[in-house]
Amino acid sequence: MTKLFSSRPIWNHGILIVRLFAGWFIVRHSLELFNPDQMKQLLDFLVSVKFPFSIFSGYSAKIIELAGGVLLMAGFLTRWVTPLLIIVMAGVIYTMNGGSIFDGEDPFLFLLLFAIFFFQGPGRWSLDYWLFDKAKRAEAHT
Repeated sequence: MTKLFSSRPIWNHGILIVRLFAGWFIVRHSLELFNPDQMKQLLDFLVSVKFPFSIFSGYSAKIIELAGGVLLMAGFLTRWVTPLLIIVMAGVIYTMNGGSIFDGEDPFLFLLLFAIFFFQGPGRWSLDYWLFDKAKRAEAHT
């Protein structure tokens, strides 16, 4: 019962499951990159709403979603890729939902998840932890 009234994690590895699903879902959105018809629709839409650098922005967003999702699932360069993913989600909210987080709940929830990974890190089961957190690994083994 005390665990329910504590701010400490109940299970430290739960962030892994959330990170894997968030990464996979964002990769699924990036797959439009490989479908010429869907990419044309996206680019036509961006041009119609007069989004700056429409073609460049559309392709960049999809590439960031693809690479960012894969890196997020691996937990590699998490604090480098999550700000890019946050910017992409802000762009989606702005263009697709008129800037309303209430009309664009899904991209806003992605944005919040990416913010959590930026501020909290990817967790222990990540390449970032194994490659860059030598001090934490040493503490864990003592």
